Amino acid sequence: MTPAPEGTRCPGCSAPVSESALSCPDCRRLTHAEELETLAAQARAAWSKGDLARERDLWSRSVALLPQDTVQYRSIRARLDELERLAPPGARSGAWGKASMGIGPALLLLLTKGKLLLVGFTKLGTLLTMLASLGVYWSMYGWAFALGLVLSIYVHEMGHVIAIRGYGLRATAPMFIPGLGAFIQLRGARLAPVPNARIGLAGPIYGLAAALTALGVYLVTHAKIWGVIANFGAVINLFNLIPVWQLDGSRGLSSLTRKQRGAVLLTAGVLWLITSVPMLLLIAAATAYRMFTRDWAEEPDQLGLMQFAGLLAVLTAVAVVAPLK
Repeated sequence: MTPAPEGTRCPGCSAPVSESALSCPDCRRLTHAEELETLAAQARAAWSKGDLARERDLWSRSVALLPQDTVQYRSIRARLDELERLAPPGARSGAWGKASMGIGPALLLLLTKGKLLLVGFTKLGTLLTMLASLGVYWSMYGWAFALGLVLSIYVHEMGHVIAIRGYGLRATAPMFIPGLGAFIQLRGARLAPVPNARIGLAGPIYGLAAALTALGVYLVTHAKIWGVIANFGAVINLFNLIPVWQLDGSRGLSSLTRKQRGAVLLTAGVLWLITSVPMLLLIAAATAYRMFTRDWAEEPDQLGLMQFAGLLAVLTAVAVVAPLK
């Protein structure tokens, strides 16, 4: 009997292995073990960045190299099924969008593709709950402030929706809770720290754009109602940056290292000393607490830090410049 060529023997047990086999018939060692480890590392890196299209491609390549009766095959197949469920209806393989990653791109998107903000108006639930909230605020503050407040909240929530869909995930349109604000639902996604932070801070970024718009109208027209709307919008978005519970600041802090959280704490503290805006003190206190919760990221997120600190600075400036009443 002619011995099998060296290249077709299992490196673990030296048993003959056919070139098309995915594992050794004797010891079950995976034929493509090294390539699978490389693909898995790349897939995890793609997940950490929120690049779900690349993650799906890498896992698809991995599953083709695994026997169907292995635990690895079943685990990867389950993740691929999860990625399919997360994809919006009509999304093509490898064609999921990318989320805008900074304040500048978000503001540019708001100016150049503002029609995306109108998506919520096509949903009956959003319209009905928005009108209910408008009625509540109207009875309390008058129609002008009520309308400005409701639209500011809507823009903030649509920032989350646009960012979520930018990652190729499903998100509901905003639903308003009269007197309490609004919320959106991110359906069944398991997010890595970086995309979690980007989605969390997208709301305040868009909310900042709405506040700046109101401030601009106030500075041009000197109509105080616009100044009040700008001020209130800035304060609401600062409140959302308190890094506790389900607030946006908690998501925004999730991608930052302990040292970077210290930078956010320092930024909020210095701004509070300069301006005495009360919300900054709450942000600083909550960030100080999060310095010791041991849920900080291992790898620094410079863009996330710039977004968080930038939001604190500009929102504070709007709150100081715009008249409260």
